[in-house]
Amino acid sequence: MDVMWLAGGALEPPAGAALTAPVWHPAGARVRSMEAGAVRAVVAGVCRADDAEVCRVAAEVAAGRTEVIVSMGGSYWMAVHDDRRRRTVVAGDLAERRGVFLARAELGAMWATDASVLARQLGHGPDLELLAAQITVGSAEHWPHRSLWSGVERVPGGFALILDERGARTVDVRPRPDGRTMEQGAEEIGAALWGAVQGYARVAGARVSADLSGGLDSSAVVIAAAEVSRIVAVTHGGPLADAEDERLARDIAAYVGAEHHVSSGGPGSAHFARWPRVTPAAPVLPVASYSLDGDYLPPARGVSALHLTGHGGDVVLESSTAAWTALIQDGQTRRAKQAVRALARRVNTAPGPLWRAVRNGARGRDLAMQRAAEAVAQGQPFGDRLGVWTWCSIGPAAQWLTPYGRRTVAQMLADSGSREGDVHAGAWDDWSALRSNGAALRDGDALSDEHGVHQVAPFLDNEVVRACLTIGASERRQPDRYKPLLALARPELPQWLTGRQSKGHFTPLLYEGLRAHRLELRQVIDTSDLVSCGLIDPAAVHSALDATAAGMGRPPLPALESFLITSWWLARVLAPQTAVGGAR
Repeated sequence: MDVMWLAGGALEPPAGAALTAPVWHPAGARVRSMEAGAVRAVVAGVCRADDAEVCRVAAEVAAGRTEVIVSMGGSYWMAVHDDRRRRTVVAGDLAERRGVFLARAELGAMWATDASVLARQLGHGPDLELLAAQITVGSAEHWPHRSLWSGVERVPGGFALILDERGARTVDVRPRPDGRTMEQGAEEIGAALWGAVQGYARVAGARVSADLSGGLDSSAVVIAAAEVSRIVAVTHGGPLADAEDERLARDIAAYVGAEHHVSSGGPGSAHFARWPRVTPAAPVLPVASYSLDGDYLPPARGVSALHLTGHGGDVVLESSTAAWTALIQDGQTRRAKQAVRALARRVNTAPGPLWRAVRNGARGRDLAMQRAAEAVAQGQPFGDRLGVWTWCSIGPAAQWLTPYGRRTVAQMLADSGSREGDVHAGAWDDWSALRSNGAALRDGDALSDEHGVHQVAPFLDNEVVRACLTIGASERRQPDRYKPLLALARPELPQWLTGRQSKGHFTPLLYEGLRAHRLELRQVIDTSDLVSCGLIDPAAVHSALDATAAGMGRPPLPALESFLITSWWLARVLAPQTAVGGAR
């Protein structure tokens, strides 16, 4: 089991904490500690480097090459302290599966890998304004240094934290695209992915459990692991599951000779049918799908110490249509037009509106955020909603904000546009999606542990992320091909797998859950802290829930699901506290 938290700096150590080098951690937790002269290092999590390699990297970090702190294979935290320079460098992994957070107090800066540890030190609660903004206008990446806890800063994935006599600051340690094509980078990606999967499988032992959803990512992981271990594969099935996904999962299980369990599914596995007993670190989607996970995961319980997943494959193997906006930013307008025309043919629509949306995005993020802020302030929609990427699309969920909520969120959007400035669309969306996936897995650990499995995600390991993201977004996005990078990276994979052009989804389970449990969910709305603090209008959310249950219109399903999860989570973490970040 992974270390639950690491911490350092000026904080008061939590009860039962032990000190290893410059790092506090739970007593009895397994960490690796190394010392060479004035340099001391601590590594926790999954780091595939041996002690000699860790010492070499620590020495380079102490000498000023901060970027090498994320250069080793695996998914780990590392803290390096140099007594001579009186400097500490801390980083999690590139995907933010291993998070790092910072708080500034009178006694100095303090950091921890669990934001709630710092919040307790400060006596602060959740940031309700940020939670309301995430639900109604989208990604937390608009505020990359703001955590879910008031007064606690987030260190984004791909950044390292430095604490020295100058104070506390973050530095960018992300890999950059180097101009290589998919064909040029494919061999390195294939080797990195297989090495990561099989590294986990060998640690797990002779048998290892794995998700097998029927998609390309989980299927590739199962095939890689089957080369070194016997597989116990689990699949969600039944009348509400995607039939093509289930068929392909059965084919993959037969292909590798896995012990395969397909659940019976049905209404009892629908979203919101049951609530978790434990409280996760943040409002995560597995709260809603708790009954689904409880339906298909039991055969994996106790099989091995680790449970393999394909989580994160979507965001490293492929980019979104932000890549086309990036092409215009890079001066490659002809390629962008060709991609848009190909999409228009595929979805049988006129290319003109699609092209205008992509071209508008290339005018810059700061302008888009200002326009989004104005739309929220005026209670108006903003965004083309044509199936192509935009910096910030303001949809129907923004109508849930009260006048106070609109002013608050509009100001947050405007501040984000001016603070972050213009950035490259492809890189911004790649890293936003990567961090979102890493954080979701991290924050949901308590839920998977309750189901009796400890999930790992080889696609999110440093070596896989690095290999994939050194290929630019516009190269990884092909308008007429679905995840072509996987077939190039592992050409031995069966064509009947890599030739698949789509993946099923869980929307039927969400609809069924919202319909069947509407009365209970109405109570969640009425008692929500986001309502009582004056940010969200409950009548508007009730209308969206009722419309969804009745099958009317096109309600904002992701926002509705997020609101319900967040409200449940707040009720758990705030009772009997007083919320921070909203006007009661």
